[in-house]
Amino acid sequence: MPRYSQQLNDTFLESMDVGFNGFNDYLRPDQLERGTLAVSKNGRLGRNGEWQVRQGVEVISEPLATGISALTLPFNLPTAGQVGDGTTAILNDSIVNGVYGSCEYSNPNQGSSEYIVLATNNKAVAVKISDGSSTDIAYPTFVNINAQTDMIQAFNKIFIFRDGNVALEWNGDLSGTPAFTKVESGTYSQPEMYYIQMTDVTSTDGLVSFVIAGDVTSQLPESAFLRVYEADDALFQIAVDEEYLITSSVFAAGSTTVKAYLPVPDSSGTSATNYITIGRQISVGGGFTHMPAPKFAIYHQRRLVMPFAHSVDAAADTYTSRGILDEVIASDVLDSDTYDQIYANFRFNAGTADYVVGLHSFSEDKLLVFNRNSIHLVQGAGATASSQLITNEVGCVARKTITQVGNNVIFLSDNGVYGANFQDLYNLRGNDTPLSSTITATIARINKDYWQNSVAIYYDNRYFIAVPIDNSDKNNAIIIFNLINKQWESVDTVNATGWNISNLIVAGEGSSRGIYAVNDIGGVHKIDGRVDSLDRVITREDGVEQIVQVPAEATTRQFTMGVIDKKKWNNFELLIESSESNDSDFNIKGEIENVDSVVDLGTLSLLNNGVLPAGEDVAVRGRIGNKRGYGIQFTLDNVQGRPRFKGIKVSGAETFRSTITAV
Repeated sequence: MPRYSQQLNDTFLESMDVGFNGFNDYLRPDQLERGTLAVSKNGRLGRNGEWQVRQGVEVISEPLATGISALTLPFNLPTAGQVGDGTTAILNDSIVNGVYGSCEYSNPNQGSSEYIVLATNNKAVAVKISDGSSTDIAYPTFVNINAQTDMIQAFNKIFIFRDGNVALEWNGDLSGTPAFTKVESGTYSQPEMYYIQMTDVTSTDGLVSFVIAGDVTSQLPESAFLRVYEADDALFQIAVDEEYLITSSVFAAGSTTVKAYLPVPDSSGTSATNYITIGRQISVGGGFTHMPAPKFAIYHQRRLVMPFAHSVDAAADTYTSRGILDEVIASDVLDSDTYDQIYANFRFNAGTADYVVGLHSFSEDKLLVFNRNSIHLVQGAGATASSQLITNEVGCVARKTITQVGNNVIFLSDNGVYGANFQDLYNLRGNDTPLSSTITATIARINKDYWQNSVAIYYDNRYFIAVPIDNSDKNNAIIIFNLINKQWESVDTVNATGWNISNLIVAGEGSSRGIYAVNDIGGVHKIDGRVDSLDRVITREDGVEQIVQVPAEATTRQFTMGVIDKKKWNNFELLIESSESNDSDFNIKGEIENVDSVVDLGTLSLLNNGVLPAGEDVAVRGRIGNKRGYGIQFTLDNVQGRPRFKGIKVSGAETFRSTITAV
């Protein structure tokens, strides 16, 4: 290639990017650093700096919603003797008309037990990740769900939380006829104390068994703690006011055999002459309460922690709003049914226009409380717990975007996506730079009327956040931050009408491990689940699949050769490699600024004399035609296959430096 323009004897200049690390839509394209893309849609950036079209979305299970109404109101019933077609109205309570919640479920004691559990209006459905098969889980009689719910797995159970209504729990047993039951409600009975004489005691390494008359398994359940209130026994010398772990509690033949770890010597058949008094912890002040019908809860330090917005009434399944939205309460240890209203609740920013949005179990005994306009820290538990304000200048707008990555906490705020390590949380201020500052234009596209429904997940060293962009009222795009590159990587969309994401879940084992997207009709899809660049999705209630091309696009920074003069753009060169499984092709266009124009530069197959076969790489060169302008950037789109974009070089010469007319 000649280094001089024959007309003006100008030196040809070259600029290149070999590898890419992310995209930035905040700065002008001519301000971007080498290796930074201006646009990245549906792409992934590997550790070697190659931009590659993402893998396609794969459908795992068909939607549950049928699109048929259980009953349409109003309706007319024929009267006796009325002339008509004989049509009668039928209330069909088996119709699934929507999916209102979802979560992962797995049994660590069983192989291939990874499921996604979906809560529909009239039943729950457990979808097995490995093969897409499903099992129905019934709700209690007369229970239906008609609003968004939150679900978690804790204490080997699945809980469905229904704001202001009784929560549901399921023990995880898929054998027989699985069913949810209601959690305990109504008046809470204080734990009883039991006066026992320990006779025929067998103790090995501190594990002691003793018998109490009657069925006390609900008062002293397995994995709970018993408390010693009195101990009049010189032989065992059990410490008073200490708590000890119950390992088993079994009722049989009119009595309950309780086993617990107590500080006693090994013995066999030992008799104690005096009594000890044991029981569960007895509350003070306001007393214990059952689960207060929360909107959501998290698992923290062997407890459930949740907003304390409702009080539990005396009648079963009835609750009253407390008119308080900035208070949380925690359950007893390993007991999802017992909540101390004095020592286990906290209120934040009382009297201010603030409310609890989300909770996050950070580390050790630290609980982060994200309010709408502030962040707080609770440390410890019970009577010794303390709370403090971290900041009242930054809050969270979407609970399900709160994600911990190592020592960092990432969440969506009014100012965009924040990412700070725990110590930095103390320094957060409203004017600090958010993690998403480099993609301000993308963040501005989020529909703020619905961004509270955004969800996020961490997987494969990436933070995935699903958000509603443009005019969508549902999450229709995934924005991805690469934790290795410390750069935003892509904005993922699916080119199918009706595509939405109600939840993102990391689930599966082995090759099935990955991110699963649940939509609002119950379809389950695996993100990056195919080897090609086709999205196979179901967005319609009739179960009809759509197979569409991944709408991938990569746009480079604007090349200016580092000078403000106009240039005469001559040629470009691309380094491209096909994936191992797919042939590759794409369109190439150049966008020139001042004088503005868009130049069609052909296709890869045109420059390569055919599509690039799978597994092959190539350096192709094309001409720009001496188009004049200040800068030029290149876009690769309309992609076939999953090509890797490895590098680009562009050549041009400064022009208009002569006193003669330019040609």
